[in-house]
Amino acid sequence: MVTESTNFTELLNEEPWLSSTRSVVKPDMLFGKRGKSGLVALNLDFAQVIEFIKHHLGVQVEIDGCKGPITTFIVEPYFPHHQEYYLSIDSERLGCTINFSDSGGIEIEHNWDKVKSVFLPTDKSMAVETIAPLVATLPSEVRGKVVNFILGVFAVFQDLDFSFIEMNPFTLVNGELYPLDMRGELDECAAFRNQDKWGNVEFPMPFGRVLSPEEIFIDALKEKSNATLKFILLNRKGRIWKMIPGGGSSLIYVDAVGDLGYASELGN
Repeated sequence: MVTESTNFTELLNEEPWLSSTRSVVKPDMLFGKRGKSGLVALNLDFAQVIEFIKHHLGVQVEIDGCKGPITTFIVEPYFPHHQEYYLSIDSERLGCTINFSDSGGIEIEHNWDKVKSVFLPTDKSMAVETIAPLVATLPSEVRGKVVNFILGVFAVFQDLDFSFIEMNPFTLVNGELYPLDMRGELDECAAFRNQDKWGNVEFPMPFGRVLSPEEIFIDALKEKSNATLKFILLNRKGRIWKMIPGGGSSLIYVDAVGDLGYASELGN
């Protein structure tokens, strides 16, 4: 991970492979469509990596209507490849939807008609038979590897309490499958049972979201208290302000206020 404070000499000492391996560099932030936005560079040497990062670091970009500066990059080994696959697992109310396509990459949205999906109910176990419809048209020499890969990803998905995983693309290199780009969403409500597995994971702010001074103050109080303190400023000039306990009741109150026609008056 590379930020404004990164010392590239120290980075090279810590990650010596950067001097001998071609790399991929891209923003590591909460927005997609990086390839289509010209924010992914492939097959670079280390000098080119530094040049690309310095050129884009701090630059304001707009993605799907959200504006913000690029502050964080990730540098990964570059894998020359030909075939790109797509995989996503989405947790829903009654189970999980698994999506797969052999036409992955930056045009996945355009090629969404080629994506195959299966739904796995919560009370059912994942099995080879579940995945079979997704990979039925793959060449036989690849099919088994992809099945095992999906089974492994799903096991991690459940074990670490992900609510969403997307690999776009993943590819086959020398008989091994590698995710070339991935994003995941953890279920924050499962933090109590995943402290050892997650480690010191941080839940970053959405791209383009800047905390107000009041929100920063409440966050600081939260760090010093065992109580759950949350504050989201919606409208500084709002006339309706809530002081409500947790457990989801605040959302119920927000819905009620909105149903009464006063959503624009909500302050928090």
